Amino acid sequence: MDKDTDSLLTPSQLTFTLVGSILGLALLSLPNYVIKYAKQDGWISCILGAIYPIYMVFIADYMCHKHPKDNILKLSKKYLGKFLGTILNIIFISYFFFLATEIASGISNVLRIHMTYFITNYKLLSVLFLAPAFIAYKGVKTLGKVNELFFYLTISIVFIPIAVLKYGILVNLLPVFGSGIINIVKSTGQTVYAYCGIEILFLIYPYLQDSNALKKAGLKSAIIIMIIYIWFTFTVIYYLGIDIIPKFLWSTIITSEAIKVPVINNFRYIFMVLFSFIMLKSIANHYYSLTYGLSELTSIAKRKTFVFLLYPLLFYVSSKYGNPTFRRDLIDKITPIYVIFNFVYVSIISLILYIKKGDKND
Repeated sequence: MDKDTDSLLTPSQLTFTLVGSILGLALLSLPNYVIKYAKQDGWISCILGAIYPIYMVFIADYMCHKHPKDNILKLSKKYLGKFLGTILNIIFISYFFFLATEIASGISNVLRIHMTYFITNYKLLSVLFLAPAFIAYKGVKTLGKVNELFFYLTISIVFIPIAVLKYGILVNLLPVFGSGIINIVKSTGQTVYAYCGIEILFLIYPYLQDSNALKKAGLKSAIIIMIIYIWFTFTVIYYLGIDIIPKFLWSTIITSEAIKVPVINNFRYIFMVLFSFIMLKSIANHYYSLTYGLSELTSIAKRKTFVFLLYPLLFYVSSKYGNPTFRRDLIDKITPIYVIFNFVYVSIISLILYIKKGDKND
């Protein structure tokens, strides 16, 4: 565990941290993905996709009860051997590098298209990583407090789609199950990717004050995210319809334009500012996971030192994702690989622990 952190996460802080890690840029384009197969039933796929984070919570809970003080990095080297365990751990840690850079690149694209078109990508990225770097530097307790604070900001944007209920058409959602069960299940693959980020749980569960509260805290986070995804996907389909949604890169943003406030020219800007702050918190979670993981894997530098060392690399890689279309195509190819790896990785470790059937601290 981090020696510079002398306090632990409360169950609620763990819940909020998991919510902050899962909720990413996928929220803005999730309706675009799910309607490809599930059509008007895309919101149902969001329910099925929650199976992935729920499974991960149960696996993490099992590991925590078997080895409450050892995260997955230590368990991997202990049961798979130093060589193989280290290789698998490097792949697992690189996943958080991928998440941090793709979110930063994505939010930079969104802001430059919808708000700050006069700011270059390099300037925007250099600013986007400042706050996350500071939060990651302060440690896991600060991370928990920031996620707890920004959770209420997240709740504020959840109310925004209420405005579209006045303008939507019910027929856009009908017939329910009209796309067919097979297509709904096929579309679930897209929603599973939207739940990426839950894997941070395997790194930070030793910091939980009460290990018995892990399952409850984890399941709460999965349910919260599921409700948010269902709500936004449902309202976007209801408002735009499956024929209009593909015309927008980030269809969820359009819901904010339905809000008419006399003093504010376009409420979309308010939504983008709020959402950008939420994304900074998400980047901070992955930034911390990356630096913490590297400090566990090598003695070259401490975690805080890695925060400084990785800043220019994160900035550089984020700038190379390209335009929104190229970035989306790249992510569509990389994300499934990581999801499959993480699923197999944690499953193998838990299976070995089950076979060992040693005592709690074996």
